[in-house]
Amino acid sequence: MAQHTFKVTTNTKTKIMAAEEGVSRVRSMTLCNVHSGDVTISLYLASHVGTDITSTGVYAAEAEAVSDSSVTLTVDNGSGSGSAATNDNLDEEQVWKSDGTLFGTCTEVTNNTTLVFSAGLTGAIANNDILYVGTRYYIVKDLTLPTGQTLKLEDDEVSFDNLLYSMYVTLGGSTPLDIIINT
Repeated sequence: MAQHTFKVTTNTKTKIMAAEEGVSRVRSMTLCNVHSGDVTISLYLASHVGTDITSTGVYAAEAEAVSDSSVTLTVDNGSGSGSAATNDNLDEEQVWKSDGTLFGTCTEVTNNTTLVFSAGLTGAIANNDILYVGTRYYIVKDLTLPTGQTLKLEDDEVSFDNLLYSMYVTLGGSTPLDIIINT
């Protein structure tokens, strides 16, 4: 049995277990609030397969060809106005077309209007393509953990197919969270 520890200190999404890490089974996970102030937690799995995707409501505002080098994509809401692109819904996410074609991995969201794919694109993007990301499956959503409290999740609550999903945590507010994962 191996143990992995994490201290999450920001309220942006944090990948705590990636599919490519090859962890075969999560036996338990402990979420610890040993800090001052309550912490609000969302813990979820995000799919990494093109058959299990969800629309972001973000549209490509231009066409981009397949490329091995960095690509910057302008996005909008499909009518030339603002975009729903955020760090939470697109940053560090695989981005797909509605038919399950992988475009690439978004590595930066700038001002809700620009996405960067630093490793390039594996699929061409057409103007007005709607961008999809892996569907999220929440284990806990907006759970408030009071100061000095610990929540232990057992294997039947947190085990997942690590070839198909990555695990993320987001925090509400500025109180850090300590995580212990036994595999």
